[in-house]
Amino acid sequence: MTQSRQQILIAERQRELVVLARKRLGFWRRMGRSNRLFPRKLVVTREGKWIIGITLLLGAAAVNTGNNLLYLLLSLAISVISISGILSEYCLRDLELTRCYPADVLAGQATTLRLEVLNAKNRAALHIEAGELSDNPAVLVRPGYVLHLAPHERGQAFGAIKPLRRGPLATVGLLVTTAYPFGFARKSRLYETPVHLLALTDVADVQLPWRGAAQRGAQHSSNRAGQGDAFRGLRDARAGDAMRDIHWKVSARRERLVAREWEADASRVAVVRFAHVAPGPSDDIATLDQACATVAGLCAALLRDGLTVGLQTLQGDVPPAMDATGLGDVLQRMRQHLAHLVLADRRPPADWAVTDAEWARLALACETRAAQIVQNVPLSWPPLADMGHAEVFLVSFQSRADVQTHGRADVRVTLAPDGTLLTIARVADFRVGAA
Repeated sequence: MTQSRQQILIAERQRELVVLARKRLGFWRRMGRSNRLFPRKLVVTREGKWIIGITLLLGAAAVNTGNNLLYLLLSLAISVISISGILSEYCLRDLELTRCYPADVLAGQATTLRLEVLNAKNRAALHIEAGELSDNPAVLVRPGYVLHLAPHERGQAFGAIKPLRRGPLATVGLLVTTAYPFGFARKSRLYETPVHLLALTDVADVQLPWRGAAQRGAQHSSNRAGQGDAFRGLRDARAGDAMRDIHWKVSARRERLVAREWEADASRVAVVRFAHVAPGPSDDIATLDQACATVAGLCAALLRDGLTVGLQTLQGDVPPAMDATGLGDVLQRMRQHLAHLVLADRRPPADWAVTDAEWARLALACETRAAQIVQNVPLSWPPLADMGHAEVFLVSFQSRADVQTHGRADVRVTLAPDGTLLTIARVADFRVGAA
């Protein structure tokens, strides 16, 4: 039953994608996009329209008058157009492109994309424009430029991409264009090699109403060696051990250097649970963007306060960890997880850039949660490793008091329907909390 339902969902998604492509491109643009029908794409510029118009007028005048001078001018104009097409084709041939992109991009901000262009032919390539091609109106792209590439020379083109919303995104492929030599037309070649990127959510500025890791959070024993105050045991001394850690009496008795080993400092653990249901009647996944930014800001504030922080959502979890290095790796993993979130009780959009199997799995899970909400059944959280006796921060929308979740909550974080922070307050321990 589940397998057949997934096949039905995939078929519905394919139909929706066809309708979206028809709306975004239209019939003729979709036909022109085909590499099988049109290996080269041609867009005539304003100057090209003038030269074509002049050529047609010269042809009509030459035929009507029989003037040899007009025939000479007509042949010259046709020769210029033909030479332009031949030289532009030479520029586009035998080009090899290599993407040198960052792993993630930022939603709402322009990110530089570097392309390496190799001219593998024995002729120079001039006025090359290369960049990603996207049909998604929520993704803005700008190509990069290489003015001159000598034979077998490698150059760099710096483009940019600006996703207007968080989440996974995919491009159509790489589009290489040239207007060389006269600018009468822009000839393009499409490399159908789409790239998948992840637009990370922003991090909102969240101020906690209390400060100090020692005043909150559950104690979490480290049970590992490190630089702490608790005595763990004795071991043979190693190079680099401090002299104050050498146990001289035991060393004299054993006739070799023995060092004290200490247990790493224990940390406080906090787990942020985010009930990412639809805050209103809209199915637009962008309504969740600001809420994800607020949750990321809450996690960042807890990490800055010295806590071991984990993230738990209805789609998965990020295990608790401490930002010991100060490089933001833990927060980066949380932002990546938040970027993949969809509305927990609504079907993800058809153009959500995941595979058909993953999309069908998400859609089926969202349908199940929507049915549970209607039946007033509490939603369950996925199991979280190393949670221990953590302090739980439950993040929920004020407008969705009809949703319930399993588990306790020590701190209640309430969001407005637009995802901005309303309140952060401690609550009594309870087993089932409204979300």
